[in-house]
Formats: sequence, C-alpha cells, structure tokens
Amino acid sequence: MDMLDAVARQVRRAPDSPALTDHRGTRFTYAELDSAARAAAGALTSLGVRPGDRVGLVLPRTADLFVLELAVLLAGACFTPLDQAQPPDRLRLLLKRASVALLITDDEELAGAAGVPTIRPEGLPARGRPAPPDPGARPEDPAYCLFTSGSTGTPVGTLISRAALDVYVAAFARLVGASPRERGAQIGSPGFDVTIDELWPFLSTGASVHIASDTDRSSPRALVDWLRANRITQTYVPPLLLESIFRLDGVDLGDVRLIRTGGERLAAYPPPGFPSRVLNEYGPTETVAGAVFCDVSAWPDRGVLPPIGTPLPHIRASVRDPRGKPVAPGTPGELYLGGPTVGIGYVGDDERTAHRFVEVDGERCFRTGDLVRELPTGDLEFLRRLDDQVQLFGKRVELGETESAAVAHPAVRRAAVAAPTDDAGRAERLVCFVEWQPGHGDADTDDLRAHLSRLLPGHMVPTEVRTVDRLPTTPAGKIDRRALLRARPGPPRPAPTPQALVRVWERVLGVTGLTVHSDFFLHGGDSARAVSAVTEIGLRLGLRVSVRDVFVHPTPAELAERLTEENQ
Repeated sequence: MDMLDAVARQVRRAPDSPALTDHRGTRFTYAELDSAARAAAGALTSLGVRPGDRVGLVLPRTADLFVLELAVLLAGACFTPLDQAQPPDRLRLLLKRASVALLITDDEELAGAAGVPTIRPEGLPARGRPAPPDPGARPEDPAYCLFTSGSTGTPVGTLISRAALDVYVAAFARLVGASPRERGAQIGSPGFDVTIDELWPFLSTGASVHIASDTDRSSPRALVDWLRANRITQTYVPPLLLESIFRLDGVDLGDVRLIRTGGERLAAYPPPGFPSRVLNEYGPTETVAGAVFCDVSAWPDRGVLPPIGTPLPHIRASVRDPRGKPVAPGTPGELYLGGPTVGIGYVGDDERTAHRFVEVDGERCFRTGDLVRELPTGDLEFLRRLDDQVQLFGKRVELGETESAAVAHPAVRRAAVAAPTDDAGRAERLVCFVEWQPGHGDADTDDLRAHLSRLLPGHMVPTEVRTVDRLPTTPAGKIDRRALLRARPGPPRPAPTPQALVRVWERVLGVTGLTVHSDFFLHGGDSARAVSAVTEIGLRLGLRVSVRDVFVHPTPAELAERLTEENQ
C-alpha cells in the first residue's frame, strides 16, 4: 500500500478523528484534510500542474502548508517547501534552481520578484471542485525536493521519488509504533527532512499531528510545557535542545513516551529516571530522512558517545575504503547507504549526482561522506566528516558556500570559513577569516556581515569575522582550516560582567527591565535570537561564545560565570 492509499484508508476508517492541529487553532479532521487537499489538487491540475512538476511552497509553518503538500502529491506533482525565514535573495535563487512550475506563497514581495507563475493559497478554491482523477504519476516520479547547502557555493536540491517515500513512511511508522492512539508533534522547519518523519508516518496510520508555534519550540522549558499541555506521545527534539532538557530538574514530559533526535551528534545520554525513551536517528536528506537508528536509552556503554545504531530493514549499510572496497569490522571507512529509499539525485546537477549516487555490487548507493566504523555489537559509530561539511544546530552547512558568498563582497580578496567544535566534535559556530583587498580592513566587517545576511540563512552566517594577513595552506595547496583555528587572534578579553550581558539580552530580545537572573528563553529567546546574542557578544564585548553556551547558561549571571571560568 502506498502512502496516499494509507492516508485515504484512515479517512474512510475514522473521518471525524483529528488529523492536523496547529498553534493558531486551525484543526482538520481526516475528512476535512482529505476534502481540502483534493480540492486544492483539483485546482493545481486546472492550473496546468502535471506529474513531475515542482510546486514551490513558501508559507508559514501551519496546518495549511501541510494540506498543500498533500494536495501536490495528489496532483501527481513534487512539493518543494522553503523556509520563509530565509533571505529573499536566497529564496529566489532556490526557486530558480528548482525550476518550479508554480509558486504558492503569501509573500507579496517574493511573488512579484520570483519570476515564475505564482498564486496565493486562498486563490486555490477550498470547496466545490471535484477531486482530480488519477494524475498518472509513476512510482519513480519525484514526490518532493529539499534543498541543502552546496560545497561549490550553490545550494543543491535533492529529489526523492514517490516509491522511496512510500517505503520510508511505512518503515518509520513500524519503527516508532505509529497508530491512531499517537499524538505526534511537528516542530521542524519547512524545507528540512525531519518534517517527513513528523508528518507522513503519523497521518498514514491515523494518528493526530500537532504543530508547535515558534515560541513553544524555542527553549527547553517552553517545549516541555507545550508537549505536556498537548498530551504529545512522541516528538522529535534537536540534540542541543534535548541535552538541555536532560539538565532540567524533575522534568515532567506528561504522555511523551518516545523522543527522536538527530541532525547532529548526540553528546549525552538520558539521565537516570528520564521519563521517555530516546531514539538517536542518523540519515541524510538523500535517503529520505532516517536510515540508521539507536535506542540510546538502552545502550549499555555510557563511557562512549552514543552511536548512530543499525540500519532500517530496507537499508543496506556498508563501510568502505577510498577505493569503494569493504573494510573489516572495526576499521574506519566511508558509510555507503543502499536500498529503495536512495534518492533520484540532485536537480539540475548531473555531475554531483554521478559522484555521490553510485552503483555498488549492482545496487544504487549514496556515498554519505561520513567516516564511521562498525562496533562489535554491529552498531555504527559516527567519527567525523570526510569533507568540509558540518552540521550546525541540526542543519547541513557546506563551508564552501559561505566562503563563496564572502568572496563575492568587493572588499574581500580571499576568505575561509572554519567551525570550532566542542568536546564531542560538534560544530559550535562559524568563523570567517578574511584577507581584505587593499584599502579595506576591519572597518568593513559590519558591511560584510550584512552582505552575508542578505545571501544566506541565519545559521550559515558566521558569528565572528577575523582579519588575517594570509590564509594558511596545506602542502597540497588547500586552505588549512585547522591552522586557522589554532591561531589565536590575541590575548583573551576579560570576562564580561553580568550587567553587560543583561544589556545584550535586552537589545536582542527587545525588552527592558531584565536582571542578571533573567532566563534568555523565558523572555522571548529562541535559536535564531541566540545566534544574534552570540553575534552581539562578539561585536560589542569581543568575546567568543557559542549558541550552546547560551542554551546551557541562559541567564547573564550563569554565562558570565562560565566565561570567567574559561578565562581562568
């Protein structure tokens, strides 16, 4: 049974059961979801959308967005969701790269400048149009296209087939026990593969999906309160946020029985007595989403970082040397993933597709670029990347893309971007090292940062810019990022007073009257504002602070104490 048939079966089984609920109070039963999606699919077909066409969706993260994703699938087309928070220039670039046949957005400025046929969501009739007949989409046709950072300076769009989506949704639903009794949470940003996990395995099994607001998903305490109030039974939580939840005293998660995490390395285990099972998920966008899983709650050896686990039944995972030959168990090598959920490839980039999607022993596989090894238990352990890609706050960043954007600034001669890591080897922030053009220098830093903010999403904008006379290189002539990070920019600055951090909190949050004990996240802070706070601390106080520092030490007093200890 394919995914669309599975959703239709739930419509027939329990038409009045809740399907989608969002933070605005919008609620769809399964019958209402089916009616709205089929009406929109009919409208798309009448507008000329055909099987395989890509439909861009740049909309708020609400129930209506996911109704339209279902409508695009029912029309036989390929949905391409993009996060509205990205800069307008980047959104236009992504739409161009995707070659969308139609854009659905409520952003008037984007609609006027996108250069493609555009319609507002209310322009699609919600009632009165019959459901379209079978549009004739084939299993190998694309179901969706998701963009990630690209190493050559241009983002890349991964195409996933309808057949791959069908296989993955069924396998994931079995793994997590999705059923009509479940109340799933949706907290991921549009355009990231975690939304596949959050939505389709649950709607195809009769569960209800509840969409958190940006405020509710912004901080450990706010998310815990929302999960409990909405009686959520399972949810995805990014590793950084989850580790902060681990530290909460006496945390009450209500009905949450399962927490899934992934997107970057998990560096902690659930504390004794933690009320929910924790599942560590590993998988690139190119294989739908999760491919390898580990129940870290049951992992016996707490003396090592949590492994990524074992593959889903339909995934063939192999560890190979640089020539593509299998290595012995325990020997590090690149992880290859094969099976029916391997993607179609990269839209408009045949060369990159041929390099990363390869045939091994008669099977199409994806080369992940991740160095792993097989443990004696058969579980896989992630070691590091084999290239310049990093995961920052669960989002893929190709350092070369940020570098290309920096070099496009007229004051920059050469630039290199590096990512300092924490004790677990996870990227903490981005630092841009710059060789300036003659007549330019530190005075151009603010303009460079503004330039990058116009071209890149917030998580790809460096929080620190350092001037160098010459970028160091390896014997092979490549930029030596390790040498850049080893070079200290000067003697450490004195740690800030808590009062100085209070002023940063107030500027970033747009509030007054805070004290040294005011929690950043309880006064409107979230991940994006935490990045702004880190930037402010760097610019105004000359200190290097990571977003993780803000999560772990959310009050001015705690962060000042932490920075004082670091200086000592």
